[in-house]
Amino acid sequence: MQKLSEKEVRHIAKLAQLPLSDEEVRTFAEQLSETLDYIERLKELKTEAVQPTYQTTGLKNVFREDEIGPCLSQEEALQNSEETYKGYFKVKAVLGPLNP
Repeated sequence: MQKLSEKEVRHIAKLAQLPLSDEEVRTFAEQLSETLDYIERLKELKTEAVQPTYQTTGLKNVFREDEIGPCLSQEEALQNSEETYKGYFKVKAVLGPLNP
């Protein structure tokens, strides 16, 4: 079993900017060690004859080609708008100031 030390877990947490309690460090040391062990077990599998795959669901591309069809004129699109400005919809700001 590959065991991560608490020092290694604290280093990883520092790199990820995660403040961890002593109890969390102990918990993650155990859990991450188990994960590393599982990965080591996966390395033992014989995969030379297995074809690589990029997806496993069998789904195919569901996108369609763009088709030009009937559309509204600018005037028709704006006719029910409460406010317009130079041929565009006028709306309240969505984002507030960056530095309030």
